[in-house]
Amino acid sequence: MAKANRTEAADAAAAAVAPGDEPKLNYFQKLWKYRQYLVVEPFFFLYAAATFLNTIALKNFPLEKACRINLHFNAPTCTAMLDKGEYGINCDPFEAAIQNITVQGPTPEELLVDVLSPLFNFTVCKAESQTQILMADVNGKRTPIASIFPLIILLFAGGWADRYNKRKPGLILPIVGEGLHYVCQLISSIYFDSIPFEFGSYMESIVPALFGGFTYCLMTIYSYMTITVPEEDRVFRFGIFAMLVTALPFLSLASGYLLTVLGYTNSFIMCVVFQALAIIYIMIFIKEPKPLTKSKAAPTTAEPQVQNHAADNMAYETTTLDEVPVNKNVNFQLTPQLEPPKVEPPPVPRKQNLCQELFDPTLLKQLIYFPFAKRENDDRFILLLLILGYFLTTGPTAGEGVYFYPYSLKKLGWNGEDNSVYDAVNGGLALIGTFLGTAIFSKVLKFSDSMIGMWSALFTVASRLVFALATSGGVYYLAAVFDMFATLRVIPIKSIGSSIIAGDELSKMYSFFGICEPIAGFIFPPIYSALYTATLDSFPGAVFLFSEIFYVPNVLVFM
Repeated sequence: MAKANRTEAADAAAAAVAPGDEPKLNYFQKLWKYRQYLVVEPFFFLYAAATFLNTIALKNFPLEKACRINLHFNAPTCTAMLDKGEYGINCDPFEAAIQNITVQGPTPEELLVDVLSPLFNFTVCKAESQTQILMADVNGKRTPIASIFPLIILLFAGGWADRYNKRKPGLILPIVGEGLHYVCQLISSIYFDSIPFEFGSYMESIVPALFGGFTYCLMTIYSYMTITVPEEDRVFRFGIFAMLVTALPFLSLASGYLLTVLGYTNSFIMCVVFQALAIIYIMIFIKEPKPLTKSKAAPTTAEPQVQNHAADNMAYETTTLDEVPVNKNVNFQLTPQLEPPKVEPPPVPRKQNLCQELFDPTLLKQLIYFPFAKRENDDRFILLLLILGYFLTTGPTAGEGVYFYPYSLKKLGWNGEDNSVYDAVNGGLALIGTFLGTAIFSKVLKFSDSMIGMWSALFTVASRLVFALATSGGVYYLAAVFDMFATLRVIPIKSIGSSIIAGDELSKMYSFFGICEPIAGFIFPPIYSALYTATLDSFPGAVFLFSEIFYVPNVLVFM
């Protein structure tokens, strides 16, 4: 600590002697220098870590509830469904027979099977198929409903926060929604045998969405960092936060162990505690940012008003008596230049309640007009292409994202721990891909933003083809390698957009990108739900091939 302080003191002294020559700092020296800016990371870690530490619990809980409570299969069957590899379950010989079953739930014989029963393998495969169909149906319904609320909030909340300089509500409200969601899951866990799985599944999406959700939280965080961090430090500051977001999936490695040790109820209690700690941290340590003001002018010895009057008064000019004209009609009234300046009081704004302030129609009008405003050269056309590219990126992600886990259970025979390892590896690959794209391709090799975007889009197209055809864990991991540039898909879009948009319109651009996500969540999930349900027993990878319809045109956007 003392050594670091001496280093900072030496740097400050050198800067005082030569302001233009700042010593070059390495990564860790910059990190230590900017430590006073790192105020959002602790609360965001608590907010997001609860999800990643309970990845397996959140994925297995609705599946087990649907299997046992809704479909009435027995406990051994539902347990084996979540861990087919451990029980040696192979569903390939029974796919044709399962497709012809029209009655949901077990037969009387299947209800009594155990691990040693010859009917056990078929019963587990039947339970898995019917459970995933039930889950897909709920996913297709809940996501569009949940997308409505963030869309409404994002249309107005950004402008309201800028107008009244309020950022902390945008940090606290999403955490409140996340905490209430975990309370609902806790209730569903306590009353496991009486509450159907639909309760927890719908609450998982709708309750956080009522408070803006993850998208609203991220928008507020970037707005807060932009205001509180000097312009020359923002790129590095954003990079620190992006590295945290990319590294958080590594926590999912412990999710399988935590579920085994804690169980569903204690896992959800831990999540509620995490959200409460995040809110307490925001209330105590995060202050509302002060709006930037211009620096005051240096004080002078004379009164400003007297100086101005002296400068404007003709009597202060150097003259001789002979040069002074004689005017017999002397008027002793003050001239306008000698009158004190009249300062009009600012108009008092009409008092509005919170709803009127938040849902001001002018905010919506400005946002709708933004992409169609006339711009220099072809900037308007480029902006519309970028919006299209962003929509084609976030749309398939919203549709296919929930099916990676059930696909791995169905096609690969994985369990929760296998998926937690895969999630960690996938997160590490994404971290490497982000570093290669931003540090190597952009800074060292000087790739253009459009070239990086096209590179990422091409690898995404290749990865979806491999995902769809994967029949083993090795091929599935190979698809993750192709998908390592997934986080780069939106960075070039925002970078190109910021280069063609004026500084006073950047917040509108980011808000417009933000509302694309709930709109995509309203359109795509029902389509993917119907497709996955129809192809579950024949070709479950069809959802990934369907995404190619949108990912291939995204390549053309960057050309």
